[in-house]
Amino acid sequence: MDAVRPTFHSRLTIEIPAEAELYEKLKAYQWNASTEIDWSRPIQNYSEESYAAVRQHFGREDYDRLRAQQRAFTFTQLFLGEQAALALCAQLLNMVPEMETKLCLSGQIIDEARHVEVFGRYLEKLGVEAPLNPALEDLVHRLLESDHYGEKIVGMQIFLEGVAVGLFQRFQKDSPDPLMRDLIQLVLRDESRHAGFGVIYLGDKFRGVSAAERRRVEDFVAELWRLFHHATASPFGPVNEFLSATFTDIAHRLKLIGLELRD
Repeated sequence: MDAVRPTFHSRLTIEIPAEAELYEKLKAYQWNASTEIDWSRPIQNYSEESYAAVRQHFGREDYDRLRAQQRAFTFTQLFLGEQAALALCAQLLNMVPEMETKLCLSGQIIDEARHVEVFGRYLEKLGVEAPLNPALEDLVHRLLESDHYGEKIVGMQIFLEGVAVGLFQRFQKDSPDPLMRDLIQLVLRDESRHAGFGVIYLGDKFRGVSAAERRRVEDFVAELWRLFHHATASPFGPVNEFLSATFTDIAHRLKLIGLELRD
């Protein structure tokens, strides 16, 4: 697949029907972050239950500041991840030949731009700056510099999106902040389509790839797997029960694509 010269078609053609169906869903479930989220609400950084457990050690103001700093670190990494997904979708648009896949990716570009917007606005409202995790920066640049569509899609749709969705679902369930829960609910509406895109497209393409090409992507998968499992290299901290469950889900989706996960 040529990353420089895009494929053009003389007529509307559909080669992967499931991708066309995904594009129809994409058109039906668009949303506007400016009108569907009430940004006037203050952020709630902690619940009364969590504060009760530490009130002997922290005043409310100090505890609020601590929780805001913790949240800012996590959302700064997510903000980088969404910007990376936006850039990767733009790259992939010219790498894939199928028209319906181009349409899906063009829609995902809109989705990712919206996610960059909402996480950026949330961080601005939070009012706390946090550093980027160097391991996540390295991973993002590794994906952007790859010249293979399979590596980019596995890295974006299976790994980055997989970890992000796991975090979003936990936030949706446990966060004390209604503003965060509302924006995460809308973001998750898009993420389910993105995960479906990766499995559908690579599952179709990898039925006919050569052994050498399959091996290349599997080697890349192993490299990503090591990065995410290494406690000091994981973008979201040491591997715990939550991340272990997320990795199990990632392994399941790789199996659906037909990729072997090797140690």
